[in-house]
Amino acid sequence: MTGASEIDPRRRWTLDCGARYWPDGHAAIAALPVPVADTDPGAEPALRHVALPDWADDLGVDGRLLVFACALSPADGRPEWQGCDWIATAFHMLAGSPERAHESASGPVLSYSFRLPRALDPLHQRAWVNRIFLFLRRWAAHEAGLPEEALFGPLPQAQIRLTHDVDALKLTPEIRLKQTVFQMANAARAMARGDGRLTRIRLSDARRYAFSAGDFQTFARVRAMESAAGLRSTLHFYSGLPGLRRGSPHRILIDPAYDIGSELMRGELRAFAEGGWTVGLHQSFGAWDDAGPMLPEKARLERALGGPVRHCRQHWLHFSWARTWAAQAAAGLECDSTLGFNDRPGFRGSHALTVRPWDMAAGRALAIDTVPMLFMDSHFYDYASGGRADPETAMRPWLQEVRAVGGEVTVNWHTHTITDVYGWGSGFESLLGLLS
Repeated sequence: MTGASEIDPRRRWTLDCGARYWPDGHAAIAALPVPVADTDPGAEPALRHVALPDWADDLGVDGRLLVFACALSPADGRPEWQGCDWIATAFHMLAGSPERAHESASGPVLSYSFRLPRALDPLHQRAWVNRIFLFLRRWAAHEAGLPEEALFGPLPQAQIRLTHDVDALKLTPEIRLKQTVFQMANAARAMARGDGRLTRIRLSDARRYAFSAGDFQTFARVRAMESAAGLRSTLHFYSGLPGLRRGSPHRILIDPAYDIGSELMRGELRAFAEGGWTVGLHQSFGAWDDAGPMLPEKARLERALGGPVRHCRQHWLHFSWARTWAAQAAAGLECDSTLGFNDRPGFRGSHALTVRPWDMAAGRALAIDTVPMLFMDSHFYDYASGGRADPETAMRPWLQEVRAVGGEVTVNWHTHTITDVYGWGSGFESLLGLLS
């Protein structure tokens, strides 16, 4: 048992991250007899499912919670849950310790889960940290002999924030090339697996991207659809150099092409801001680990908007655990929603929480809020292993997990994909229905 004033800074930060579950302070949680384990899990940690006591088994998945094996002390005749350092487990999940170790050895994974050890996959299936916090809350109430609500107040309601990344206003040659090649590669992989149905779907997609003509100016439609659903979203806009001024072939291929300072875009930004939407920054691919390149892009967007910009998400989810959030904070940004995967839905960081991320080097929290991205549109189309599965059916269990734990996440739907060229508009309609 440790007094709240004596608690280690990392453990204090961890409990601060759970403040939505104990809004009046974490003294009762810090006083729980949780053993202390200081072992770092490493890049490929051993994972264990620990059975919860019967008075809390509803908080687990089949009555169990996932933990790092290194957080378990010898049983000594106690139930396994009493020998687990739940706070250290939550810390290393929240801080992304296994991914950080992998990044330190091999570099950033560009937010592609397939580049990570398969051993980490179970960490992304559930909001394990939220479930751990719910268990600690229940445990403290059990120790006190009080109902949870009497000790901590009611459980929080889930907050699922709708967002958009604005990557294109028209079907540019570079988008046509990228999507055609990507779908041809998908077709080849499906053919190699002997999946004729998926091969035909991917070849049809490739033909559509190669030969369609496309106007991707969907802003009025987005406003109308969200207004009808009673929703307001955050839209992240690119404000790097436009068109051929992007310079290198790599930047032309990767970064959006539109000009945020154009009369068209200034008008659209005003329409969103005046209607109650939030405008955020979508940094160029190269502006990801240093405040220097972010600052002029932020300033350019603020000039076009006529007001401050506080929110952001990195283009292509170009992200480093060690450097990106620190750079964003240094650039004066206040809330980021990059933490997610390019190639799958899931809980990167094993949580559904707004947190100020831990700076491993400085030993303190960074001055920026971060909200994880649970999923985006392409997960249910480009990366759907079975082709065009029903997006609503695929999205529902992920949203159910967030609601079950009273968590906080963002979801992302690119504005240009609701056009006929992509054909993902019905999926967006389904998402609006799930969020309304």
